[in-house]
Amino acid sequence: MIFELLKQQRRRRLRARPFPKEWRKLIQHHVVFFHKLNASDRAELLSHIQVFLAEKRFEGCGGFAITDEVRVTIAAQACLLLL
Repeated sequence: MIFELLKQQRRRRLRARPFPKEWRKLIQHHVVFFHKLNASDRAELLSHIQVFLAEKRFEGCGGFAITDEVRVTIAAQACLLLL
């Protein structure tokens, strides 16, 4: 129970942070549906992305480099399913 409360508190702090402008540019360029979302859904998506990226680790295989472009695009596509 205490761990769930701590997790919720940490997620609230993550969501309160401003969303990085560089990440927003990547999303606008790589996520086809982003521009079709209304303002409320966009804000919710960006919030989910911040939490996702803070909680998940990515590892490239076969020499594939995990860049911010890769991380943010994967996170955005995954978090679209939560809307």
